[in-house]
Amino acid sequence: MNSETPLPPAERLARIIDDVCKAAAARAPRGFLAIPVLLLLWARLKRMSLRITRLVARAATGTLRTTPRASPRQPLSRRPPANPPRRLPRRAGWLCQPVPAACAYASQLQHLLSEPDMLALLDTAPGIERLLRPFCRMLGVARPKLPPRPTAPRPTTPRPIAPRHPSNSSAEPPAPDIPRARPRPARAPPSLRHAARPPHPA
Repeated sequence: MNSETPLPPAERLARIIDDVCKAAAARAPRGFLAIPVLLLLWARLKRMSLRITRLVARAATGTLRTTPRASPRQPLSRRPPANPPRRLPRRAGWLCQPVPAACAYASQLQHLLSEPDMLALLDTAPGIERLLRPFCRMLGVARPKLPPRPTAPRPTTPRPIAPRHPSNSSAEPPAPDIPRARPRPARAPPSLRHAARPPHPA
């Protein structure tokens, strides 16, 4: 009896995404899913699948950037755009109502996200978990529970240590030495000073 080799988790994930797109496309002509919603859903899922494939390839070659790159802040525009972009529904499991087959793919996705190989892939490439968040939301699938990633400790600057006095710390420090002025010699009274003068010669 020949047993089939299980596919890698990345390929199984790509198949689930592709099957969801096909199931949604089959329900749109019957009026269960609006054509604009189908086109937006198809574009989002295909773009997500392509980005996940690239992340998996970079993780396999060791060229994946683990730390996120800081993006410059863009100034906030007060005026709303003239043509706002279309958005998909944001409630959990919204795709399972117009596309009942999505419930089966949701069960497959939930099982895949609990396997050790898939969890190891998500830990190696954290960007895949971020890309899967909208997909998990539309199928009503709980996000995988990953262990917290270790953060680098912040550099700390040592605080200056105040000098301590050898005596009691509550005692006041000794006053600085101030040089004292020399006392002036005492002068004799005026009467004694005149008497001490020698007489003038005649």
